[in-house]
Amino acid sequence: MTKENKETYKVNITGYAHDGAGVGRIDGQVVFVPEAIKGEDVLVEVIGKNKGILRGKIKKVINSSDERTVPICKVYSQCGGCQLQHVSYNAQLKIKEDIIRDTLKRIGGIDNVAVQPVLGMENPWSYRNKGNFQVGEKNGEAYLGFFEEGSHQIVSYSCQHLFSPEVTALVDFLGDLLTRYKVKIASEDNLGLCNVLIRESRDNGEIIVAFIYSGVYSDKLNIISQEIIHTFPKTVGICQSKNTKKVGAVLGKSIEIIEGKDWIEDKLGTFIYTISPASFFQVNNAQAEVLYEKVLEYAELTGKETVVDAYCGVGTISLFLAQKAKKVIGIEIVSEAVTDARKNAEKNNVYNVEFIEGRAETVMPQMARSGEKPNVVVVDPPRKGCGRELLDSIIAVKSGRVVYVSCNPATLARDLRYLVDGGYAVVEVQPVDMFPWSGHVETVVRLQRQNP
Repeated sequence: MTKENKETYKVNITGYAHDGAGVGRIDGQVVFVPEAIKGEDVLVEVIGKNKGILRGKIKKVINSSDERTVPICKVYSQCGGCQLQHVSYNAQLKIKEDIIRDTLKRIGGIDNVAVQPVLGMENPWSYRNKGNFQVGEKNGEAYLGFFEEGSHQIVSYSCQHLFSPEVTALVDFLGDLLTRYKVKIASEDNLGLCNVLIRESRDNGEIIVAFIYSGVYSDKLNIISQEIIHTFPKTVGICQSKNTKKVGAVLGKSIEIIEGKDWIEDKLGTFIYTISPASFFQVNNAQAEVLYEKVLEYAELTGKETVVDAYCGVGTISLFLAQKAKKVIGIEIVSEAVTDARKNAEKNNVYNVEFIEGRAETVMPQMARSGEKPNVVVVDPPRKGCGRELLDSIIAVKSGRVVYVSCNPATLARDLRYLVDGGYAVVEVQPVDMFPWSGHVETVVRLQRQNP
């Protein structure tokens, strides 16, 4: 790296951070540079520092990588929704494979393990079935979008290429509708409408819309809802949910129906699922099927096994496992998701599954103490990874196989290290590109209990 002037530095990009940002050094200090590609020399302005790591912004690409492409989204550099539109799709898959491999080694000390090439999509556009859009207002006009990278500034026209044309048109329409009816928009200082959650069934095209608010935002909800359904007849339900947070709020504890219903049905493989606004369901149907088939393969079921599916959500993985297991026990903390999971099992005539409402970190140790010993444990935790109590219970019952599904390479590496120290071996790692054009990657890992 060479200092060019008072504010900018020439930096050689040698690798990637967990979110796909390029990594280099300035005077020995690590610098993360979004939109930089490994092998490039770039002119960088330092814009921040956190825990000893610099954050840089590209001022000029000195020598451009052959993999560099022009982003299709016109607000790509502002919006925080995607991180890798500046890189060809095939190169993105290799970047994500490298991130998994590097993180397992750096955080978990796990090396010499078979990390397979990332399973990508044939058409990596318009894949999202869910969007949680922030609502902003400028000069009296409402608009929907996502937060700018590293801020609470909302960027409009966000991620249009990641949703279906129907949802994209609906988002534009909602901005006009909220403006016309003078809906009160939340801000740092005021209560009002915070977010709009949209879910779309990729099987039948049905849509539900949930308004998330922190205070009274309109007295014309029925008229607004009727306009949405009239203009977009595939919309089968309009709901609202109160959250006391002013900005960036997610769904509150209760959901109230304004018009229609508060659920849709979608399909993965041969299974039909009921999905409520609060339920976890993978945002990419095509890749979810790829992921779950890999989980089923790694579980190596013969029809004699009892399987625990921790963090089971609406039972998506549980039903896949039930095809070849003797019994599946799903554990989930979200009450609405457990209700949906039970409906899904009944709807699909699957009777060898049981769903328990509660924290996996609490239920699994209780099972271990009662002497129930599952042959296979499948975990699909949130980004924070598995709780220590859950990992301890897996080790205690000595399940023969563990299949770990992760959306966060760092917590995956941490938890794998704990399981390896507890007597398991990492057999194979399969990344799946669930979120094309972003820095995120889903990973399935097969672990085997070692002989004492």
